[in-house]
Amino acid sequence: MNDNDNRNIRDDGDAVNELTPIIDYEDLSHVVLSPEEQAYEAMIRQRIRERRRAAERKRIKRNRTVALILVMVIVLIVCRSCYASHRKKRDEKKANTEVSAVEKNTSSKKEETDSGAEVPAKTAESKPEEPAHKIREVDGLTFVDDILIVNKTYSVPDDYAPGINSAAQAAFDEMMNDALNDGVYLYVNSGYRSYDEQYNLYYNYAYDRGVAEADKYSSRPGHSEHQAGLCFDVNSTENSFAGTTEAKWLAAHCSDYGFIIRFPKGKEKYTGYEYEPWHIRFVGIELAKELTSKNLCLEEYLGLTSDYTLAKEPVSQEKMAEQLGVTVGDPNEVDETAETDSGSYDNGGYYDNGGNYDNGGNYDNGGYYDNGGYYDNGYGY
Repeated sequence: MNDNDNRNIRDDGDAVNELTPIIDYEDLSHVVLSPEEQAYEAMIRQRIRERRRAAERKRIKRNRTVALILVMVIVLIVCRSCYASHRKKRDEKKANTEVSAVEKNTSSKKEETDSGAEVPAKTAESKPEEPAHKIREVDGLTFVDDILIVNKTYSVPDDYAPGINSAAQAAFDEMMNDALNDGVYLYVNSGYRSYDEQYNLYYNYAYDRGVAEADKYSSRPGHSEHQAGLCFDVNSTENSFAGTTEAKWLAAHCSDYGFIIRFPKGKEKYTGYEYEPWHIRFVGIELAKELTSKNLCLEEYLGLTSDYTLAKEPVSQEKMAEQLGVTVGDPNEVDETAETDSGSYDNGGYYDNGGNYDNGGNYDNGGYYDNGGYYDNGYGY
């Protein structure tokens, strides 16, 4: 009995393999969903699509942001590279120009020597022989070895108005940034100045102190380097600027950027002006370093004078005072007991002659004057 039962019972594995599934997974076309189920399925599909779209948008946005950052970095690198290349070419151009000028001067001097031209004998009082320098005039401007000269002897036309020199401005900006890295703050107190501005400045100074004193510190109109746009008054135009950290840094480093202290201490007899540690003139890096290393002012180096009486149209101090309607000497040195027709003098400290004078040290004539220092009209000297 048991044997028959065993014969009638199939192997379990074969039984499982021959089971017929209840649902045909290969063909579900006969399955019909209810309307609720269809709506639910559509909702699920819609949510899946929305999530995929949101993920795709995030991916695109992330990729765009990364691409934008990369572009900005590349542009910055290219700009820095172009600027560095521009600076290098500019410095090389300056150096080549200055070297060409020096070679030209040396060549002309050699030709004169080879030609056997007579050289005047030196006397006991004669100065050491200076190298020959080429002087030329162009439209009322005087150039010596292609350097524009503006001083008491050489002037510029009244209508000459070039504005600030772009190379000088760029050099100053570079110097200012490097000084700031050293903890020194430099700024322009006065740069370009027109003929009329210089006239007003000089007139006010001459009115207060007289022409003789004005000529020591202020340039007559047409004789100021400020009108040429090649110089700057840095920070302060007071005597107290000398000896400051800023003045020391300026004197030590300005030649590295093509500037010189235009009116150095001890060179008054050459420049015609008192020492001004704030006044710098742009002449180019090579010449600036040479002048600074040799402790020479521009007039010494070029063998020039700076004297109003030697100008093309010389004007004496007396004549200038007459033209301006001021005095040659200090107008404030008057007899305390004297009375004038134009005003009255009061020992209490007031003198009225179209302005206000106070013995306490304040004089008002459209500018500011302090007995303890200099006259400042917002421009320096």
